[in-house]
Parts: sequence; structure tokens; C-alpha cells
Amino acid sequence: MPHPDSSGSSDPAPDPRHLIQSFASTLSADPDTDPLRTREAAAAWLRTAGLLPAEAGLTTSEHAALLRLRTSIRDVLAAHADGRADAEAAARLTKALADGRLVLVVDPASTVRLASAARASYPNLVAAIAVAIAESAASGTWPRPGDGP
Repeated sequence: MPHPDSSGSSDPAPDPRHLIQSFASTLSADPDTDPLRTREAAAAWLRTAGLLPAEAGLTTSEHAALLRLRTSIRDVLAAHADGRADAEAAARLTKALADGRLVLVVDPASTVRLASAARASYPNLVAAIAVAIAESAASGTWPRPGDGP
């Protein structure tokens, strides 16, 4: 899967399910061990995960949005693991993923892919997570209510 970005980069991105699980599991019971606890720590984790360019950082509002995105993914996954649908969690996740500004891109060879229409780093990383969720759903690995853990 190409890493979705407005530059058309074809750098390989991590396995979709691994990316989602890695991102969602950054939260632990001990806030001091949360790799997303500060803007700087979050930027470092995102760079290591290949989701943020080396020269990019996060604004305060982007950091807050990133934490909301993580929480919304965790809430949806928890509901699915409990075998229930959670319309509010799904709506929060949908809203958080909208920052990715996804568009469908068709290249001259008629290869179709999702990409971010944004030029900024934060929407591109959200797009990468959104694409990972879409690919996970398409491959049948995105959990649905009743699938269990």
C-alpha cells in the first residue's frame, strides 16, 4: 500500500492492522509511559511509525485531535470486542477521520488509491490511519461487533 500523501509518495506503509493496533495501544494505565502524552513525544512516536515527516511537528490543536482519534479508535474496537455496536463511538471516529481529507486518486495506469487532498502533515497522518482502517475492513481484519478480541 502506498503511504497516502498529497505528494504521491509510494513509500510502503506498515501493515494496516499493525498500524491501527500500534496506534491504539499507545495508551496505558500509566500516563507517564504514554508515547503520545506531549506534542513532542507524539511527534517522535509518529516519526518512528512513519506517519510524520522528520521536519514536521504537531500544533497543540493537532495533538488534541490526535488523542481524540486514538480514543475514538479504542472506543470502537472495545465496543466490537464486547460484541456491541456503539453509534456514538462510530460517529466520533468518523468525525476524527474526516481530518484526513481523503480523495480517490486514479493514475494514468488506472490504479486507484485513497490519498489525502491536504498538504499539511497532520491530515496526511490521519489519512494514513483512515486508509489502514479501510484496508483492514476490505481484507476482513477490521473487527465488527461480535467478532471478539
